[in-house]
Amino acid sequence: MTAGRVDIIEQGPRGPRRAGIAVLVALAAVSLVGLLIGLLPSRDTSRPAPEPGPVPVREAVTVKPNAVYPEASGTGGTRTLRVTFPDGSRAELTYPAGLNLASLGARPYTGGTLTGDAASNGTHSRTGGEPRSPTGASEGGVFRALTAPLYGEAETAAGRPMIRHLTGGVTLWPGPLGVDTAGPVLLFAFGDWRIALQDERAGMTFEQRLAWAENLRGTLTPDGFLTLSARGPLRLSRPGEVRDGVLVGPQLWLGGLSRRMLVLAPVPDCERQGRASVALDPRHTVSGSVCRAGFYLAASGDESFVRGALRDVRVRAR
Repeated sequence: MTAGRVDIIEQGPRGPRRAGIAVLVALAAVSLVGLLIGLLPSRDTSRPAPEPGPVPVREAVTVKPNAVYPEASGTGGTRTLRVTFPDGSRAELTYPAGLNLASLGARPYTGGTLTGDAASNGTHSRTGGEPRSPTGASEGGVFRALTAPLYGEAETAAGRPMIRHLTGGVTLWPGPLGVDTAGPVLLFAFGDWRIALQDERAGMTFEQRLAWAENLRGTLTPDGFLTLSARGPLRLSRPGEVRDGVLVGPQLWLGGLSRRMLVLAPVPDCERQGRASVALDPRHTVSGSVCRAGFYLAASGDESFVRGALRDVRVRAR
């Protein structure tokens, strides 16, 4: 250490010489620490930490079938399959082993209606009549269908970021690409199940979407089927309920990952109900249907599967 530095340190009021020695020792220690730090491996700290930007964060989405695969029983040429519909009712299927229905996987479908003030959202017509919502719903409420996408969240996302969380288990996603009449999708998470509510282009209000999110409940049965229930202003469709000629009550869709698909729907007195159909996605066209013993069956796929399913599958309530 140079004499100049000592002169600077000792400027000012004089004190015991031991104080100057102590200062010199302290400066020497600082120099030693600096030397040791310089010998340590260096890190590049010149790059600033990245700041959050406006780009949405894409969460990892697992691609897997959104279905339950029940175990069939029986030997020889006949198999028996026990299923549970989304309203909690149960049935037993008996069918030729060659149809291999258990391997198709089963997914729930049902309709639901938002009623009362939640449907009208507090708006009234100018004539002072029945409340009507911005989506055109009258006292009949706001109807929407609930389906289980083949690949769950991955199919709904289609590589796009989520719009927002509505509740802890309900998210909002952009509508399907290339469908001008469709609006956003509400995606409900019940365990591993993902249930989609496809909105219309006009779209529900935020309050209506929130009413769906807060009042739809899902429960898993011990064998993996999903049952749905509703509370408050939300009402789920009853077995056999029809809207515009389409069955919207509880159903099970077997298949869809391949060409083959079989739809089962409990429809009381369906033999007397007349013609009705089911709503499938554009990838599957119903090739035939039949109604027997209070159950409606509709089949899609190759000719041999459709013929065998409609002729040989028997369903009974249990």
